[in-house]
Amino acid sequence: MARAPFSLNMSQRRSLQSRRFGASLPVSLGVISVLALAGCSSAADDGGTAAAGSTAGAGMVLQGGAGSVAGSPSATLGGAGGSAGTPSAAGAGALGGAGSAGSAAGGTAGASTGLGGAGSAGAAGSGNKPPTCVAGLPSSLGDLAAMAGDSTDSKMTIMGTRYEGPAAHVMTSDDTAFFHDATKQPPIPGSTSGLHLKALPVTLYPSGGGTPTPADINQHAIGNCDGDTAFASMAYLNPAFIKSLITDNHNDTYSVAMYDPLAKRISITVDNQFLVDDGGTIGAVSGKNNVADWATVLEKATMKYVKVFPVVDDIGGIGSEHQTPMFTGVGGSIAFDRGKLSPANLTRVVKAALAAGKIISGGFGIEGLALPSGLQTVTAHGYAVFVPKDGNTMISMRNPWGLDPTSNGYNASTDGVLDIPPDQTWAGTIDLRIIDPGDACGAGMTTPYLPLSGDISTKSLHVTEPHAR
Repeated sequence: MARAPFSLNMSQRRSLQSRRFGASLPVSLGVISVLALAGCSSAADDGGTAAAGSTAGAGMVLQGGAGSVAGSPSATLGGAGGSAGTPSAAGAGALGGAGSAGSAAGGTAGASTGLGGAGSAGAAGSGNKPPTCVAGLPSSLGDLAAMAGDSTDSKMTIMGTRYEGPAAHVMTSDDTAFFHDATKQPPIPGSTSGLHLKALPVTLYPSGGGTPTPADINQHAIGNCDGDTAFASMAYLNPAFIKSLITDNHNDTYSVAMYDPLAKRISITVDNQFLVDDGGTIGAVSGKNNVADWATVLEKATMKYVKVFPVVDDIGGIGSEHQTPMFTGVGGSIAFDRGKLSPANLTRVVKAALAAGKIISGGFGIEGLALPSGLQTVTAHGYAVFVPKDGNTMISMRNPWGLDPTSNGYNASTDGVLDIPPDQTWAGTIDLRIIDPGDACGAGMTTPYLPLSGDISTKSLHVTEPHAR
């Protein structure tokens, strides 16, 4: 399948997030079917406009060592009577979990602490907090901070710049009913076509021996590649966090713990009706073999969320940095545009950020760049970023399709993972977004993602989302 190489910069890829797509060209490749349309969202793009006073570029904060001070905008949010503008003590115990800006003792904040609560913003931690709860780049990457930019930190809400507008919305009784009533369905994304809702059986955790894993993410008909990438990254870093989000009500409905744009706790309940095509094949994200799973549930909860809080007009194009805050309660992130990092520094950033528990998404600037294995890149498309496979690998990146293009079709033998060699050409085409984990913070990740043999499947694989080609 021939592909004409093309390249998109960050601003061009932002425009893809709001694009509506036209007619499709069906292609059949054995058991792998693909529809060619237009583009998907980029991994490293914010797509939003930073509020006045929010930081960008060199203004990004670093994680301080024990007792150092970092002036992260997300640590300066004060509620009524709060000490807005007071930097928190960084290092262990600086920025708390989601909704707990600089809260003491490092505990996870509840609904009332979304913006630090009364007088809590900037309070120093106790030193018991894991380093993954600290906002910004790890201190070991301080020499690279000036190369980073496109910050999503906000002085208005800890949820990030894209949530500033939706934060003005006051929940109504109708909104509450919509969120809590599983029979109230979200609109079908306008970026899709030929999809409808159908009740499907759900196996929440079908892979990894019952543990959430990136293999549970297989994008089909919705162009939310970067949102799916965020799900895969969270499953890689902290599968227990994924499980903590979902309550199985044992009546084909699921309640999902989320945060509103002011980082206050809310719950959204969805049923087991998910998007399918005219043939009844699932179009929503799914596990292997088209099994509806935890990611299918979280994706539908996202669809309901953005109906009330329009973080994006359409989830077909939602950025990873916009997807995570509604679940983690924190929206700080920065990006390294392609060409900014040498091969050695690219590996260094990935290893240090993942060890600090950061969520990382990535993208490519050259279409169809091929590895020796024949697996190729896709542009304007989000990839989950993992610890390099071995010493001969610069970075490992997973396509949310669960497969990768080749010159004559598609290959699912690696679960979509590309193990990129330490090469300047490859380094020059990769962009990264480093996202604060909030509630998803854990021990950090220092080991590669190696899918289990049972999590590799070529049965009924299909990708019909707007960027498949």
